[in-house]
Amino acid sequence: MLVEMRVGDGGGLAAAELYRWLRQDPRIRRHAEVSLGSSRPDLPTMGAFDVVNLVIGQGIAALNLALSYAAWRATRRSAPSVTITVHGRSITVEGRCDDATIRRIVELLSAPADEPSRSENDLESA
Repeated sequence: MLVEMRVGDGGGLAAAELYRWLRQDPRIRRHAEVSLGSSRPDLPTMGAFDVVNLVIGQGIAALNLALSYAAWRATRRSAPSVTITVHGRSITVEGRCDDATIRRIVELLSAPADEPSRSENDLESA
């Protein structure tokens, strides 16, 4: 499954830091392919990226990704918003990454591809 993590505020340094963090996490390395990209592939990036793409399996990889992301976010004094998109469904994480947010991320990552799209509001109320 393809997971896109788009870093707000232009991404740049924060996207590169998130990319390095995920690549260094042995739980993620074992179950995912991680790459940098741009939300505007039609424009030259000139080395600036704002998207971290992951190809992961289901199950334990979803929980590992949510926990690794939460740990990265906790190390940032001021982390930008990050929009996580899977199968056309997205959530945007801002501020603290608490247990409820981790559950929302795992739910998003664990939903079957053929499940009807749900908005962020639906995920929050689930």
